[in-house]
Amino acid sequence: MRRRWVRLGLLMLIAMGVVLPGTKAEATPPPPLAQYFPETGQSAVNYFWQFWKNTPNAMRVLGYPISLPFVQESFTEPGKFYLVQYFERAILEEHPENFNHPTNGNKYFVLGRLLGKELAKGRENEPAFKPVANPNNGTVWFPETEHTLTNTPGPFLTFWRNYGGLSVFGYPLSEPFQELNPDTGKVYWVQYFERNRFEYHPEEKPEYQVLLGLLGKQYYNEHKDEPKLAVKEWFFRYHTRAEAIPADFVYGYNVQAFYQERDRLYQLVNNAAFGWIRQQAPWEDLQAADGTIYWGELDKVVNEAHAKGIKVLLSVVRSPEWASENGTHGLPSRRNFPKFGDFMQRMAQRYKGKVQAYEIWNEQNYAIENGGVVATASYYVDMLEYAYKGVKAADPEAIVVSGSPTPTATNRSDIAIDELIYFSQMFAIPKFWSNVDVIGAHFGGTYNPPDTKWPDNPGPGPGWRDNSEFYWRRIEDVYQVLANSGNGDRQIWVTEIGWATANTSPGFEYGNSNTLEEQGAYLERAMYMARYDYAPWVGAMFVWNLNFAVTSFDPLHETASFGVLNPDWSPRPAYTRLQQFAATHK
Repeated sequence: MRRRWVRLGLLMLIAMGVVLPGTKAEATPPPPLAQYFPETGQSAVNYFWQFWKNTPNAMRVLGYPISLPFVQESFTEPGKFYLVQYFERAILEEHPENFNHPTNGNKYFVLGRLLGKELAKGRENEPAFKPVANPNNGTVWFPETEHTLTNTPGPFLTFWRNYGGLSVFGYPLSEPFQELNPDTGKVYWVQYFERNRFEYHPEEKPEYQVLLGLLGKQYYNEHKDEPKLAVKEWFFRYHTRAEAIPADFVYGYNVQAFYQERDRLYQLVNNAAFGWIRQQAPWEDLQAADGTIYWGELDKVVNEAHAKGIKVLLSVVRSPEWASENGTHGLPSRRNFPKFGDFMQRMAQRYKGKVQAYEIWNEQNYAIENGGVVATASYYVDMLEYAYKGVKAADPEAIVVSGSPTPTATNRSDIAIDELIYFSQMFAIPKFWSNVDVIGAHFGGTYNPPDTKWPDNPGPGPGWRDNSEFYWRRIEDVYQVLANSGNGDRQIWVTEIGWATANTSPGFEYGNSNTLEEQGAYLERAMYMARYDYAPWVGAMFVWNLNFAVTSFDPLHETASFGVLNPDWSPRPAYTRLQQFAATHK
């Protein structure tokens, strides 16, 4: 419904010949981010949410969101339309002309509407609103509006500086003066700013003596019956969590699409209401030492998925023997990082518009996955940089996902590095953040139900229960590492999640304790938790896997046991449960 409203609004603007400001064409849109607030039934979304997160004491300064984002004409710049979101104490709007500014970055991409200026309109001749000369005595004076900002009679200057300054409040429009508050019937010292109004409450504790007006709420209440706002009523009503969180959550299946009945495979993906697939694309199978790339079967995998309306995440893995450090099919040598970057650029160019995302490597912290070598975090990030630049040079809109470490508490350089440590090491490298769009991660539940976690709520045992590595909720530990790095607004994509069932593979014996019905129930519950409990920091779930039981040489191999189809293509209970979930929780 939101999409229909936005699309309708855009069509109306185009029909009227109105130019709607937007981000630069070459800018890569971020994966949808949102924080749902049950108090108002709204979500702070994308850049509005990041602005909210970055505002000191945002609840006090901005308050809860009271609408979803929508397009509205500016009342300070008639004829210009901006994407806006209403909050209790402010109205925020995106200013595309400030996107990726050469000196300020995106600092002023989101700005508060000039609500204080709107409320002060017509009061220019009142004594407090008349310009004052610069006192030249050390007092802060703004030549832009010819008003001062001090800590007398209330600590307005300190509050202005501590809680957002110019980008949040704008310049002062008046000197402090006494005014009646219609809500309380009391008179307070106030000062008007372009985007808000400060009130001094000396009776409160020092940290709460400056209070802000509910200007966003006030403006909506005063103007909600006007035609420009009345048509937006849907955006202001209370929404459930499912309605208020952006619909672009990624539901995906890991598939084996090489040399398969792809019509049948892709039909099952579409029937499941899953819009994405993740397919591994081994570099070793594609490029010869002379630089020739043999696209062959990968072309068919990608082109046929595109024809079926399915989005593709390619997980690029395993370097050719000629490109590796030790002659194995593992990690490329440093001297071949540029060739890997060139390979990724050529791949992104070939599949532009058909492959929407690239995951750079797979379980690089696990020796078995990398020719017996564990890639250190710094080694991996250096490799990622070449890949990222290669992809973006060819397809700026493609999403680059960092390689997903394997979940493990083992910490031996010849076997594996604990992925919590590994994430921490990657996150500590500054250039990691400029060479990735979202963070990839893998999780498996062994035989532990999704809501369990060591040590607070351990699984049934015996075995596979005394460390969070054996639990789906290990994702909470990963997010804590992410938040501790100061990048909690970045998104995680779970590129593998699954529960094994009966199998004969050593090391996967726990699967024998999971029935097919339990596999389905666990996957459905994990999907719900990711979609709602972990919003907005989880943006994708790729189930491991769809059809490996069909393609496996042994129907009891562990890879087949994770599948949600039987060897004869018939659905297991997990497929049916996930199909129902995805269809009703877009």
